[in-house]
Amino acid sequence: MDSRPLRVLFLTPYFRPYLGGIERAIEQLSFQMQQSASIEAVGVLTTKYSFPRQPQPTWEDEETTSEGIAIYRLSGFPRRSLPFYSVPLVWFSPLQVKRYLDEFQPDVIHFVGDGWFWGHFWAWFWRRDRARFVFTPSYHKLPPSKWWLKPINAFLCHVADRVVALTGREAEDVHKAYLAPREKVGVIGWGAKANEEGHVIEHVVRSEEDGRPVTVLCVGRLGHHKGQRWLMETYLQAKERFTRPVRLVLVGRDEDGAEEVTSFIARHGLEAEVITTGEVTDDELAEWYAEADLFALFSNYEAFGLVFVEAMAHGAPVLTHDVGANREVLRQGAVVVPRFDREAAVNELTRLVNDETARRSLGEEAQEYALSEFTWPVVAEKYLEVYQCTPTAA
Repeated sequence: MDSRPLRVLFLTPYFRPYLGGIERAIEQLSFQMQQSASIEAVGVLTTKYSFPRQPQPTWEDEETTSEGIAIYRLSGFPRRSLPFYSVPLVWFSPLQVKRYLDEFQPDVIHFVGDGWFWGHFWAWFWRRDRARFVFTPSYHKLPPSKWWLKPINAFLCHVADRVVALTGREAEDVHKAYLAPREKVGVIGWGAKANEEGHVIEHVVRSEEDGRPVTVLCVGRLGHHKGQRWLMETYLQAKERFTRPVRLVLVGRDEDGAEEVTSFIARHGLEAEVITTGEVTDDELAEWYAEADLFALFSNYEAFGLVFVEAMAHGAPVLTHDVGANREVLRQGAVVVPRFDREAAVNELTRLVNDETARRSLGEEAQEYALSEFTWPVVAEKYLEVYQCTPTAA
């Protein structure tokens, strides 16, 4: 094991100010690793684009955040990319990539998420004999129109020294789809965010007597793949059976789904009970987690489901369905119904809203489970061990 302090560089096409699951994971890993004597510096190599594919030419080329994270941003050409897949498919100067790598001098380069082949390839090309490479793919079953990604991800699995999946299911999928050698593949999940004092914010405990509505929270970008429309339809069918007031809160920025959500709310007269917040800050998100009595999300697919873990860590039980890794990850503190089973979802939503005792018990179980299995200090320690034990590529 190499005991020398390491310089770790994450690669992702989007970073601040947008913070989705991958970006939030990088941020939290960075914060935790900076507290370790085994880490000398942490940086992020990214682009001058915000999600999805929005050019931001006024952003600084380089900056160091108040937390000490060094951010390097690549300018692209043409400025506005084609609306193809989910990353900025534009040309980035290989020499600019090299300049940033030479400046930061990484010992470990960590590819987080797939799809940004240009950045991944040139980082590997310039540092292939001097850095260790770790690849954390975000596996999704690809439709035929996107099979071009398969050889790219297979290449990354081949050149990476370690491939780290988020779940056992994803590890098996990566092995089969991208021919990743089993001996290279490990499993490390994401974690739950803590507050500045290092503790998860306490859950707001309320009783039926206080007269407040039960808060059902959903966090995710407003788009078809996150299933807000399906959740609202489920809510609409269940609401006649609720025995106390309920509010459904949809947190997340628009991804071509806000208009449909707003139209559904207006058409069914739900303005007084369904709230859309748009994009929120981290502090505001933590407050919504703490307010939630129940967390519900019915995505088309979840590779890991970071928002589930965050909600559970705040004491909110989870209601979802059996897609992706949900059943593997949500072993306690959650109700996982069959995939898109409307009747089962309506029945469980009704039960968890009406039965305060069952809901609280499930929430306590959820919090205990999340804090024992999924915290960023634990996740960071696991990755640090991977970084230290991974031999430098030759």
